[in-house]
Amino acid sequence: MRRLGINATTVIYYLAHALIIAVGAGLTLLRNPIWTAIGTSLIAAGAAGAVIYLYIARTETARQAIETLSKFGLTRVYERRAAQIREEYATRLDRAKSHVDILGFGLKDFRRDYIDALGALSGRARVRILLIDPYSDLCTMRDREERQGEGTIQSEVTEFISQFKQRYASSDPERLSLKIFTCLPLVNIFKIDNEIFWGPWLVGQASGNTITLRVTRGILYDQLSAHFDDIWDHYSRAID
Repeated sequence: MRRLGINATTVIYYLAHALIIAVGAGLTLLRNPIWTAIGTSLIAAGAAGAVIYLYIARTETARQAIETLSKFGLTRVYERRAAQIREEYATRLDRAKSHVDILGFGLKDFRRDYIDALGALSGRARVRILLIDPYSDLCTMRDREERQGEGTIQSEVTEFISQFKQRYASSDPERLSLKIFTCLPLVNIFKIDNEIFWGPWLVGQASGNTITLRVTRGILYDQLSAHFDDIWDHYSRAID
């Protein structure tokens, strides 16, 4: 019964109120004004008690759900990412003032939308970008998983690196930097100040067509931030 969200206390409570209602109904059948009045009162009390308990139980469930979401910092879930929620990214990047961290495979959409804006962005926030090692077997594997031509991700990464070098070769690495990660990728991350957009890579689906979750300060935010920092510090290398 616990799988259905029903516990023993709930069952006993409703059985007790059902008994009260049944007794009340029986008393009304005696066709005596006094017993009828008592029976009617019992029916009303039993029904009211059941309704009140149901309301309290649902309110408590909602309260617990809200507390859980608040604790973990989950604020929204999107059906897709990348171009489908471009405005969500744009709004936050326009007002970013502390840090922007992004981890992905080739980041084709991000390159198209923001490669020319990285200089101005790094003037307001520290920007760190992690791309997959273009010569890793993981690139070919992911191409197959997304059912696209082998070499697609490698080309996207090398193009990102080429454009980045052309524009920002003399930039301050403390404000704007790009590295190649060499570990097994698990989730994509797009951190903008106190919010993180993140989501999985799923087999058989293009990364832009999978869900994205948005979190603010909380358990998920802290763990994802630590995950990015650990990759940046220990499982990545600077571009040549």
